[in-house]
Amino acid sequence: MCCIGGGEELAEPSLRTGAALLFAGFFIVLLGYVLSVLGHGVLWLVWWESVFMFDAGPALAAFGLGWIISALHPLRKWYLYSLILGVIISAAAFAASWSTPLDAENWVYQQLIMTLAWSVGPALILSATVASLVINRRVSKAGIVLQRNRHEDELDVVLILALYLPFITLVNSPNFYTRYVLPVAATWLIWHLFADRLSTWLLKRQRGAGAVLVAVEPPKTEETTIFNVASRSYYPMAFGLGVTTTVASILDLLGINLFGEDPFSATADAAFISIVAIALGSLYVGPVLWLFEDCGIRVFNPVRKFLTEPKIHSLADEMIEIYTFIFSPIGFTFSVADGDLVLAMILLAFIVHLLFTVSITSSYLYLKFSANKHVKKVVQRLEREGLLVQRPLL
Repeated sequence: MCCIGGGEELAEPSLRTGAALLFAGFFIVLLGYVLSVLGHGVLWLVWWESVFMFDAGPALAAFGLGWIISALHPLRKWYLYSLILGVIISAAAFAASWSTPLDAENWVYQQLIMTLAWSVGPALILSATVASLVINRRVSKAGIVLQRNRHEDELDVVLILALYLPFITLVNSPNFYTRYVLPVAATWLIWHLFADRLSTWLLKRQRGAGAVLVAVEPPKTEETTIFNVASRSYYPMAFGLGVTTTVASILDLLGINLFGEDPFSATADAAFISIVAIALGSLYVGPVLWLFEDCGIRVFNPVRKFLTEPKIHSLADEMIEIYTFIFSPIGFTFSVADGDLVLAMILLAFIVHLLFTVSITSSYLYLKFSANKHVKKVVQRLEREGLLVQRPLL
């Protein structure tokens, strides 16, 4: 086993656990096959053999494989490889399923594709998530510093490309460019042109009642690591969902149906409106919020004698609350699915995938080409106008 210093105690148990889960998954698949042979024609066994062969068994084996990959070099964040592998497998399987017609002749092929999309891929992603939590918890207790993965700056590009895999079949359709390419370009262009100017103007407005802008920390540099880009992309995505579901709820009370009657059409319409909301309104809750955090500026109140962080409006802040982000799309998809749990889960995955793809692509472009320049511009403008001091006036 290959480990770096201080990592043996982290990797050894995980390798054994991963191997056990991997073999247990294969055993469950084999058990499902045995049931399909011995119980041929027994109706009540059909469901169990299908679950064992195409759902539970492959998911458990994939989780074990991801756990093994994560444990090989825990301090070098090899769980990122499990994460990316899971996304690629699911995305490629969805692309393959949409390009293959459903009929009795390719039933086994369709089952395998759905297994990859709904069991193997998600299990690898879950394995990477759990492994990252376990490893980070253990290293924090042991006082060990995690090293950078040598591909950490490239994996975000791989992730974005993988998210676009299901759209391969749409590259000849105008909808692909109007719904997934043009919104990304428009969003990034709006952010690039206006984020620094709006941030500067908002910081000037927060100087009311004698308040002073104080540079308490040196400006931060935005990194394009996969976790930083993914975490940043949450804000525009949550904002788009929050605006869409809020407007839809208000119109529903007025008896106005904003979306189509068909569940997939309604979900696609909701996703498109959310994408438009991201392009038009996420500047305030995305780049502006990030610039507030990265500039290292605080607002000093000379009356109360304390520093506060610059904040966006509370209404916009509520739009990106984790509660709103989790429950609003769940409520919407369950509503349009009319109580069908399986359909609701499919629609939920569909809308989150669409929004995450647009949001993470726009966020990556901004962090890569605009963010660090904007931080410097905001600080320089405030210093040039004499609005920024280097320490609080206590």
